[in-house]
Amino acid sequence: MKNKQLTDIIIYPIKSLGGIHLTNVKLTPRGLRHDRRWMLVNEKNHFLTIRQHPEFLYFELSQDANGFVITHRIKKTSLKIPFEISSGNKLNVKIWDDMVDAIEADEEYHQWFSEQVGYPCRLVYLPDAAPRRVQPDWVKAEHHVSFADAYPYLIVGESTLTDLNSKLEEKIAMQRFRPNLVFSGGEPYDEFLWKDIAVGDGLMQCIKPCTRCIVTTMNPETTVAGKEPLKTLFKQRINDKMVFGENAIAINSTEIKIGDEIVVKSTKQSPYEPI
Repeated sequence: MKNKQLTDIIIYPIKSLGGIHLTNVKLTPRGLRHDRRWMLVNEKNHFLTIRQHPEFLYFELSQDANGFVITHRIKKTSLKIPFEISSGNKLNVKIWDDMVDAIEADEEYHQWFSEQVGYPCRLVYLPDAAPRRVQPDWVKAEHHVSFADAYPYLIVGESTLTDLNSKLEEKIAMQRFRPNLVFSGGEPYDEFLWKDIAVGDGLMQCIKPCTRCIVTTMNPETTVAGKEPLKTLFKQRINDKMVFGENAIAINSTEIKIGDEIVVKSTKQSPYEPI
């Protein structure tokens, strides 16, 4: 069996917007460094998501030494924001069922995003001091997450996507699933039974398969939604859920890089086994 090796690292600095591919990054308890620490909210301070706003697919991100550059692919306009902020107006924002204390960004950022999407929105940042606990039903120890949907990390095997694509008329890219860590080697869906793993010097625990939604059906170029891959994932669902990729948490904080070996230290009896 081929060794499992880390082949891609992706962060999504602003929830639901484009990702940035990195060669190395630091694991942190809340996710990869800078991953989903920014988020757009509406006038009620409720989070905005790509599920209802496919136009978010038009935003592409890159980074330099001082922060992130957001570019609207169609309008060809750009905005630069810092990696993080530590002061500003405090807002209590809602993401799913959680209420989280966030910091409001500068007014110029709100104006730029509102102009691009055509409706009022504001950009907020999640500071380290703001708690947002990972679901205790699945993770008994206290772990916290960023503005990601529920868990700090999503891991997907290349062979898992290859298997799925073999069942589709039109192949889809890994981008549809918005993973953080992609690996080569192993068999399709191996990650569903992982428990304790090492990624280079990083120690992680895998929690459960990631339930998938309509976002996976959206063409990232056109924003048009189709029936796949949910139609096929429905046929191979686990516990009556359409799943793809494995949610995970980090046990230590350390640098990881492309090419790191992934070592599976222990496995689960079932994909759904609380840790």
